[in-house]
Amino acid sequence: MTRAGGLLLLAALAVGGCGGRDSTTSPAPSATPALTRIAVVDLDALVRVHRSWPEVDAIVKKLAAVEAELATPPVIPPILQREVQARLTAQSRRLLREFQAEIAALKKRQTERIVLYAARVRLEQQATLTKLRARVDAELNRVLAERIRAAREELRRYELQVFDEYRFSIANLRLKADVVGVATEEEQRLLIEELDRVLAERDMKVRARAEVLDAAVLDFRRAREAEANATLERGRRAAEALTKRLIQAKEREIQEETTRIGKAREAEFRRRLSAFRRQLTGIEESQMGTAQRRFVEGLRQREQQLLAERQALTEQRLRLEDAILADVKIEVAGIAAARGLDVVLTRLIARVSGEDITQEVLARLKR
Repeated sequence: MTRAGGLLLLAALAVGGCGGRDSTTSPAPSATPALTRIAVVDLDALVRVHRSWPEVDAIVKKLAAVEAELATPPVIPPILQREVQARLTAQSRRLLREFQAEIAALKKRQTERIVLYAARVRLEQQATLTKLRARVDAELNRVLAERIRAAREELRRYELQVFDEYRFSIANLRLKADVVGVATEEEQRLLIEELDRVLAERDMKVRARAEVLDAAVLDFRRAREAEANATLERGRRAAEALTKRLIQAKEREIQEETTRIGKAREAEFRRRLSAFRRQLTGIEESQMGTAQRRFVEGLRQREQQLLAERQALTEQRLRLEDAILADVKIEVAGIAAARGLDVVLTRLIARVSGEDITQEVLARLKR
């Protein structure tokens, strides 16, 4: 606010007459008389606290915008540029919407093709994995059945061997008990205990051999199941890799097709737009002259409107600045008279030691 600042400065320098003494005041005195009472005020703070400051600031910004618009040279359009450009823009937007809708529909169809192809490939690979699992399970069950059968046969042979081994011992003990007889009950008890021991020993050997064979079958089963799982895992990974390669190849194929179709559609869009532009450039000379005259008249009206707006804003700003100046003069003069001040200086013109009455003026202005 340069003008308002200057007016406030004049007001501050004129306050010396309010104290009732004759004194000479200068903006930047080299030495201050001993009997002269000096005060200072912060003009910037006084201006910005005044209730009318927001209005002045808003007007200054509007004036700057008007001045900038007046300083900007008008862009003289080509002949019939408005009409031609409006029709060309409308046609371009319509064709562009059609082009974009067609490309969007094409991309949607291509995406659906990829999704369907990927689903079909995954189903095929899943079927392949299912067949592989069936073959692996069948083979696993076959070899396990053979191993269990072999273990049972081996256990049966071992059982016959052990029974044959203990046959004579058991037969002798039973013969002695049944045919020969025993003399005392003690001998009979000992004979029965010996027979039970021999039978238990025979059965224990068979059970031990059965446990060994069971453990061997279990280890065999675990090993073959691990091999089967490894085979299935390799099959799964191979199926996933193949599925990925097939889908990626299909995506590249469809992407190339989409790009090719898109370029063709874009060329058609540009061709139709160029044809419409050539059609517009064939407007008759009379229409061109009419459009030019309308443009010149519009420029004249625009300038007159901006000049009138600038004049109105300038007058409004001057009225507000005068009002602010009057308010500050009154408040500064009142404080100077009450305190017996000879000179009130502003910080805009001097850095002088003196009593700062800015806050008192601000307080009065805010009332």
